[in-house]
Amino acid sequence: MKKIIIIGGGISGLSAGCYARMNGYDASIFEMHTLPGGLCTSWTRNGYTFDGSIHWLEGTSPAHPFNDIWRELGALDHKMIYYKDMSYKIHLKEHVITLFNDPDRLKEYLCGIAPEDRDMIDELGDSLRVFYKFQDMPLSKPKELSTIFDKMRDVMSYLPAVRLFQQYGKVSVEEYAGRFKNPILREALCSTIETTSTDSDTINGIVGVLFVMATRGSGFPEGGSLNLARSIEKRYTGLGGKIHYRCKVKKILVENDTAVGVLLEDGREETADIVISASDGYSTIFKMLSGRYVNKKIKHCYENEAVTPSTVQVSIGLDMDAYCIADPHAIFNMYPLKRPIMVAGKANNIIRIKNYSFDPSFAPKGKSTLLIIFGSDAASWEEIYADRERYGEEKEKIAEAVISSLEEIKPGIRHKIEAVDVTTPMTYMRYTNTWKGSPMGFTKNFLLNLPRRLPGLKNFFMVGQWVGDMGVSGAAKSGRDIVQLICTHDKKMFITTRP
Repeated sequence: MKKIIIIGGGISGLSAGCYARMNGYDASIFEMHTLPGGLCTSWTRNGYTFDGSIHWLEGTSPAHPFNDIWRELGALDHKMIYYKDMSYKIHLKEHVITLFNDPDRLKEYLCGIAPEDRDMIDELGDSLRVFYKFQDMPLSKPKELSTIFDKMRDVMSYLPAVRLFQQYGKVSVEEYAGRFKNPILREALCSTIETTSTDSDTINGIVGVLFVMATRGSGFPEGGSLNLARSIEKRYTGLGGKIHYRCKVKKILVENDTAVGVLLEDGREETADIVISASDGYSTIFKMLSGRYVNKKIKHCYENEAVTPSTVQVSIGLDMDAYCIADPHAIFNMYPLKRPIMVAGKANNIIRIKNYSFDPSFAPKGKSTLLIIFGSDAASWEEIYADRERYGEEKEKIAEAVISSLEEIKPGIRHKIEAVDVTTPMTYMRYTNTWKGSPMGFTKNFLLNLPRRLPGLKNFFMVGQWVGDMGVSGAAKSGRDIVQLICTHDKKMFITTRP
């Protein structure tokens, strides 16, 4: 029986471990933290659960192509799935505008507000339908096993979405909103901007808004991110897989340009026939492998390509029902601010709030968990973090600014707060080692198409966000793909089972 070592116990590593065991490989995961899930995590403070990852999960619906993967991984077993019918609820000074994620309902609603913009509203609904079709595409083969015919078929399937990206890819929210005649819709659309901390069109652009709106059929799993990871961990160990916590890999052992195991930070060596890194891309390539196995493309990406920005998250536990401030049936509630909230020197003019009251496991009965999130770049925080006193003060300032903004929205809310927690890009870097605190790797991941194998290195594979497998669902599929690829190399039939 071949032995596979997997570096990292995030979703891609757990997935690779599960499929390795399904196919008869001896699998061991080495994880630096004390918990599974990596970036897919949550934590508790004073009886409240604060989630750090999932906003919605592709594949929760039985009709969705990804659902097979979640069932094979045991991720959704015995879980309630919560679905939202609104993407954004935008609270303007004199109006509340709802962006429904059903195209027909959205069109009817918006035309009732702005009949003069019917043509633009029809176009918006048609764009949403294209996004839905793109997300409903059947599971593809691993890219390494795709034939020319598979690729041609995929290209044909992608064409409508490609045209949409060409049409809107560089259109800012402000520019798109300016095409509407109705001033209320213009203001509402501008209020969907999620961050002012970066000039990236992919963050502030209208495509990002459409992406959030196109989530019909993608739900939130009961218990949140860590509960999802725990379920996959249970599936993995139930299949006979081994996971070692507090075991950080220092170096990947290589002999004759072949990966043969890992060296742990405590000095132990573990050997294997195959090594899979489900860990941070930069650390894997340039630290664990000392930068020996790169080509021009890989080097260019890590030196020049932008990464998806990190976040600052303020989580709040409230001794009250928070429906009056944030509708739990919407993914995000947006409020333009009277005064900007400063986050690491950058002004945020809009506050984005999530209310987890739809899931009773997040707070004691009659209470609520809120999440307020801002985009933020890791470089600014590395400088702040160098002075730990300043770092603590910056977090306190952000928390106070958020609480003051909530107080303006709902006077008296300050006295209902029972728990506050602030995470920054440094939090993600400390606990998961992710480069630049990025939650999804390179901004242009899909276009970069980075390989899962490094040039010149045998018996080694990479999975996860740094090779284009973005999001929680993408991470799960990447683990499946890599084991299917290994089985093909070993001339074995790839097998999947369900618990």
